[in-house]
Amino acid sequence: MVAPKPGRPTCPQCGLHPNICVCDRCRPVPNRTPVTVLQHPSEVGRAKGTLRILQRCLGSVRVLVGETAEQFELAGLASGDLTRTGLLFPGPTSQPLEQADLSAIDHWLVLDGTWRKAARILHQNPALAELPRYHFAQPPTSRYVVRKAPGDHHLATAEAVSYLLKQAEPDLDTGPIDDAMTALVEQQLAQIPAPLRHRYPKPPPT
Repeated sequence: MVAPKPGRPTCPQCGLHPNICVCDRCRPVPNRTPVTVLQHPSEVGRAKGTLRILQRCLGSVRVLVGETAEQFELAGLASGDLTRTGLLFPGPTSQPLEQADLSAIDHWLVLDGTWRKAARILHQNPALAELPRYHFAQPPTSRYVVRKAPGDHHLATAEAVSYLLKQAEPDLDTGPIDDAMTALVEQQLAQIPAPLRHRYPKPPPT
């Protein structure tokens, strides 16, 4: 949660200014497969972060902040938590999620941070390297144009988890996550002064 500033109106749920809060647009998504997000400390409190959408929407999600194995262990990640766990992160040994047999996966791990910082989390947590890894072969184009990404195939955390759950639980309606993301982009763009908006591409159609 973002710490509110004295005298500044904020949402009691996310701590953000009402102009960029989308809590009222978040509806329940009752996912059966639990999702654990390992968040890099530098992402905590970022107004442009999308993790808060998952925290408001998903029925089964937890967020652990850290970078090293020791920090995540202190945050509550036990070795037993990695049983039948899949890691969403591309690499030489990762499988395309869309074609993979996911019947053995009962829990998902997702890394939240810039590409470099997410890779650092992976490097500093050897146990994660032993997990079955998956990547998106045909991801949608990111609509999160207010934050720079390495490429169109890189998704914001909320977008990535939404697409992940679409594959893992085809009968699950992840529309509320997508709707909240659309609202977040619209509200963030609305805060940008008109003379500067040309610097931001229009989000692709839903």
